[in-house]
Amino acid sequence: MTTEPSLDAGALADARAAIDALPRRKDQLLPALEAAQHALGWLPRAAIEHVHRHTRVPISEVYATATAYSELRFEPPVPGQWHVCTGISCDLAGAAALLTALPDRTAGIDCQFLCALAPVVVDEHERLFGRVTPDSLRARAEASR
Repeated sequence: MTTEPSLDAGALADARAAIDALPRRKDQLLPALEAAQHALGWLPRAAIEHVHRHTRVPISEVYATATAYSELRFEPPVPGQWHVCTGISCDLAGAAALLTALPDRTAGIDCQFLCALAPVVVDEHERLFGRVTPDSLRARAEASR
């Protein structure tokens, strides 16, 4: 079993406060997961467990819901890393060329459901860009440094 990176106590407290501000209902599961990720940048085990206790949703269902959404992450973001959608439309529109354009700063992610804008990339601040070319990706990534 792998160990999670250590969490900043203040950020975890912020995440718990954001979750606790929501009503204690099952229909708040997704908003609670989003609040935790917004506060922490990802969903560590402690946040998932807090969502489980707050919403009173079985932890297996919390994990099932969280894994169903490609926008939710179970690992901390890598500073400066861009993500390239590798869904079918993006793959056909040139996602592989984007991944090779900046191999040290890009990683593939599951479909972002913006197929009309393929290929799509997500920057380190979770902003989405569509119809990206290798040259425009390099320019955007360089400008963000």
